[in-house]
Amino acid sequence: MMKNSLFAILALCLSSLAQSQTKTAGAGSQYDGINHILIAGDGEVTYFRDQDNSSFTELNFKPIFLWHISDKLFVESEVEIETGEGEASLGLEYLNMCYFVNPYLTLHAGRFLPKFGAYRGRMAEGFLNRLPTDPIGFGDGGIGASIETGIGVLGGLPIGNGRLNYDFYLSNGPHLLTDSANAGQFDYEAYIGNNKSVATGGRIGILPISDQSLEIGYSFLAKKNTSDQAAVDHASVFMQAVDFNFYHVITQIRGTIRVMGEWRHQKVGNVTYYKGVDDWGHPSEPYNVSGNPPTCYYDLGSLRLSQLSNLILRNFEIAFRYSHYQRPSDAPWAEGLGETNRTTVGIDYWLHWNSLLKLAYQVEKNTPHGYYAQLVFGF
Repeated sequence: MMKNSLFAILALCLSSLAQSQTKTAGAGSQYDGINHILIAGDGEVTYFRDQDNSSFTELNFKPIFLWHISDKLFVESEVEIETGEGEASLGLEYLNMCYFVNPYLTLHAGRFLPKFGAYRGRMAEGFLNRLPTDPIGFGDGGIGASIETGIGVLGGLPIGNGRLNYDFYLSNGPHLLTDSANAGQFDYEAYIGNNKSVATGGRIGILPISDQSLEIGYSFLAKKNTSDQAAVDHASVFMQAVDFNFYHVITQIRGTIRVMGEWRHQKVGNVTYYKGVDDWGHPSEPYNVSGNPPTCYYDLGSLRLSQLSNLILRNFEIAFRYSHYQRPSDAPWAEGLGETNRTTVGIDYWLHWNSLLKLAYQVEKNTPHGYYAQLVFGF
């Protein structure tokens, strides 16, 4: 099922590798020291058009390297090559080193996909996201990290006929931005910390139904000080998120449906920022983010008649998403909008279980309506 996270996919791959190794090599055999590697990932190309522009935009190549070192040790890493800024750039998305303690507990350390909410760390991947864009407030400039650097523990436990999964971590956490254009926002992807404070975060997910078709999750992240104490002495942050994901085959309509959504809230310390300076060089135009804290949410529904006998029709999927982002209207990075809504409607054609063509139409407040086409090949 495509709702599984990268860790679940990884666990299946490693389980297969471990079984294969057990059949051919015992402890202390000539196979000791041999690593197994699997390369997965995807390539993406996106086309965008509105009343003013028409262009092939982002081109991404994202290989994921999975190393099976032993029955207890494995490493996962993703290197991303993208052209989103108009030229090719190479970046280390994540490098996570993991140790299997037992079937219910894994320790990990490095730079890893976040477990704040479910979208950025799980459903935003190209062949999992049913639409070619992100919900507003969940991409860059939104609430929450796309990458964390630190250490953590994760695992899952059976609960009656259901299941509980957990992921708790310590990380560098968000860094407060204090320049006049972005003051009150955060840099979530810094490779190193900016003070002695660390962030504490985690997510608990409950799958109450025996077929695991429904998951409900709660996430949090807290950091006592996000400032480098240069322009601002101290600024705390506390974020919460609630997410749900329902994926099920409905035999009466011979199809599969997915209904999912997420809500995020960010509470920041009571700090006064300034938009600029006056004629004498003194800070001017003060504003306060804590009086109007950022909040965002999205809801998505999709339908695919995957059980039809017609080989063409069963590969089509329709999707609809509504997202909302509430920002402090006084902040310059809100661009005077404050409240913003985004509605996206799309139709997908599945070329393979992890490869698809997406076509979408998007409407957003104070933004020209846009048309998107995206081709994603998973490997």
